[in-house]
Amino acid sequence: MSLFGMLLNELRARRGVFGVLFFLGLAGLVGANVFIRPHHVEFVYDAYAGFWPVFGLVVGLALVIVMKKIVQPMISRGDDYYERNS
Repeated sequence: MSLFGMLLNELRARRGVFGVLFFLGLAGLVGANVFIRPHHVEFVYDAYAGFWPVFGLVVGLALVIVMKKIVQPMISRGDDYYERNS
């Protein structure tokens, strides 16, 4: 096995630790937003700590819901599509 393959296997084995570190890092960035304030706000809600992370989460979830409920039924095909047309 190559060195890269061994590295990927090691990272895959420790993905729980990396997941916890990732979310702790995100929480740290949101917490730092409380103390590090922008000099001037461009939008009304920029003044609130954690607005952009919450905005990103809400918009991301909305995109997933729209894609799952509206777009996916339009572009999906039936389970037997390939059996019928062969």
